[in-house]
Amino acid sequence: MICVVIQARLDSTRLPQKALLSLADKPLIVQVMNNAKRIPADSYILACDHDSEQIVTPLAVSCGYRCIAGPKEDVLERFCLVIRKTGADVIVRVTGDNPFIFIDAATESLERFLSLDKQGKGVDYFTFSGLPHGSGVEILSARRLLEAAVLSDSQYEHEHVGPALYNHPERFACMRAVSPEQWMFPEVRTTVDTRDDYERVCLMAEYLASTGSTLPVSTEHILKAWNYVTRVLLFYPSFEAGQGTGHFRRVCECIQNLKSVWRCQLYISRSATLQTAIPSDIRPFVVHELPPEAHLVVVDKFRSSIREIRDLQKIGPVVALDERGSGRSVCDYVLDIIPGPGGRLCTPNLLETSFLPLPQARKQEPVQTIRSVLVVAGGENSAGLAHPAARALARMEFEVTVIDPGVTGIRTSESGYTVSGLVAHLKENLCHYDLVVTHYGFTAFEALAAGCKVILFSPTWYHYWISRKYGFSVMPPECNLASRLLRLISSGISVPDIITRESVQSDLPAAINHLARMRIRTCPFCGSSAHGPVLLRAKDRTVTRCGSCSMDYISFQVDALRNYSRSYFFEEYKAQYGKTYLEDFEQIKHHGRLRISRIDKSIRRSFSVLSPEEKKLLDIGCAYGPFLSAAREAGWLVYGTDISPDAVEYVAGTLDIPAWVSAFPAPDAYNQISSRKYAAVTMWYVIEHLEDLESVFSRVRSLLLPGGIFAFSTPSSGGISGKTRTDSFYRNSPADHITIWNHRTVRRQLKKYGFTVLSVVSTGHHPERFPFSVSPVKGSFLWHILGKISQLFSLGDTFEVYAVKQGSLEDAE
Repeated sequence: MICVVIQARLDSTRLPQKALLSLADKPLIVQVMNNAKRIPADSYILACDHDSEQIVTPLAVSCGYRCIAGPKEDVLERFCLVIRKTGADVIVRVTGDNPFIFIDAATESLERFLSLDKQGKGVDYFTFSGLPHGSGVEILSARRLLEAAVLSDSQYEHEHVGPALYNHPERFACMRAVSPEQWMFPEVRTTVDTRDDYERVCLMAEYLASTGSTLPVSTEHILKAWNYVTRVLLFYPSFEAGQGTGHFRRVCECIQNLKSVWRCQLYISRSATLQTAIPSDIRPFVVHELPPEAHLVVVDKFRSSIREIRDLQKIGPVVALDERGSGRSVCDYVLDIIPGPGGRLCTPNLLETSFLPLPQARKQEPVQTIRSVLVVAGGENSAGLAHPAARALARMEFEVTVIDPGVTGIRTSESGYTVSGLVAHLKENLCHYDLVVTHYGFTAFEALAAGCKVILFSPTWYHYWISRKYGFSVMPPECNLASRLLRLISSGISVPDIITRESVQSDLPAAINHLARMRIRTCPFCGSSAHGPVLLRAKDRTVTRCGSCSMDYISFQVDALRNYSRSYFFEEYKAQYGKTYLEDFEQIKHHGRLRISRIDKSIRRSFSVLSPEEKKLLDIGCAYGPFLSAAREAGWLVYGTDISPDAVEYVAGTLDIPAWVSAFPAPDAYNQISSRKYAAVTMWYVIEHLEDLESVFSRVRSLLLPGGIFAFSTPSSGGISGKTRTDSFYRNSPADHITIWNHRTVRRQLKKYGFTVLSVVSTGHHPERFPFSVSPVKGSFLWHILGKISQLFSLGDTFEVYAVKQGSLEDAE
């Protein structure tokens, strides 16, 4: 008999009477019961305390639940009462403050529990790890829970139920399976424990109602609601007189397109001079104070200082659009739409002119003869260049229209040209003109796309030089406009090819939406958020050097991390190395023999005597086991773990070596890894893939005997490639290499976590990568000389570390 049991009480310390608080017009506990009723079971019980029974019983009955009351503090006894009164065999434990349970995950948990029992591998406790806090359930053996209640005298275990089983692995079989990817959101919090939690779930329910969904809802809807409520998309545009209006118009368009997906906020200072220019449909998104945190800050300000960007990074990661200020160098991600000045320090993560808001209305044929001219100097004409240019062009007998933001309506000037106020959707009217005279910016590129000829004037020398760089006909600052215009028109107007009539517009809001689903990291090694210099800007990532520990790491990552499936070791491996991993097994095993000999040498420095039973080695990220095979031949008792089930199956089945699936440092499902101590723990080209290195080193230390050896290999930024082709080295570093190590700093870094480095071996020597115009022929005299130099000065592109665990008080105990 399967029984869903929801535990609840009314006198919560942090949030009194929370079970009765309204959520989508119903008491919270009712929403929890309605949701949990979707779990397939034979009976549904609300297990409350005696003081709450009178109030919650009618609610339970209305939802099809039976109410069983028990002690207030001894929740474990409440569950035992349920078991005795119902005869339940299996308990699905739910807590009454979790209205957003993942029902598909709960159902799968129950099915896994029952399946294991049918296979003769039954467990007493099952849950998925990695689910949001508040979205999971626990599956318990009723019989074993009764036994645990008798054996346990722990107040904590009697209050929290589950620990009475999983705190005693020597007595009870407990399984915490790693959650499948579709439920793996450990950073999400859906429980209701505090006032903030309650306000959050209310906002989630309001969002769901606005999309036509009513509780209970699917996992997909829960995650969408969480994302909307908790992940503010803050837009920080240029909105002051003298800075133009293009940046502001651009963020307004993004907000209009993203408002249904993200909780958008538009920051406008109370002192901003253009408040009346805010469209009415954008005003609901305006905030005059910066929020305490945001999921992403989109800066579209043209020129920001380093200090300004650093202050914004305290709120959230910063994506900058067309940033030209000093703050560009420290932004988490730089997206250039209007091409910038160039140069290595100015390199953006992505340059994509098709994100410009290109007009749909375009000329059918190229302009042959200029008759009509539009002069527009930005949304403000702050430099005062429009009218002088218009007068000069009118004297040349062109039909001239000038856009003047200070004018309302349309009139004719004394010089005979037309003067118009601001034109809504100006870009769609550009095709009616043969020539557009403006400055470097949005309108210039829109005019190119419309098929117009374009001449630029220059409010500053910056505008002049960048206009020339991208092929525009341009007039320098403070020139004689009339003579310059005549000269440019007479000699032939340049037509840049960066944007043409055939250019197709890409979706900028969609790109922002994609960037907003990034992964942002503090330093994986030391946890510091003190960013040092940016080492690489690429479309999918930004690589930064930690300002505290000097570790290089991916601080901003757009695309999802690699899935280490079978194809990683076969198709992808073969594409890179010309053979599959298994075809390369013996060669990798050869390197493994060298490594185990170095470990043996290191072990002799730590242990005068090491019995055969103590000579245990754990290889983390063992893949298909070539190193384990070499270590076993060298007399070690070997064990492996890998994230790939296919690889673990091969190691355990074909090689007959104990191995378990684990996303280290997370435990394996049955906690077999931690059931023994090891004289050596190894990671061969694994450590660079791991995110939380503090947890990694802590777990490695806990697994090692005092004096045990931790050995690993990893690429080196201090090798010949990193030194001589720095940008190429970081750009070619795989996107799943979260950290990039340097053999020259590793001794200091490992000391932080209680390891003394015994030796560092430079490997991966490539004479052909030395910076010569012609690469040396393999096997030639020069090849061998460069190889010796590479070895002598540790210029290999990879390295191996052999470190010993320093003793600690815990070891002594």
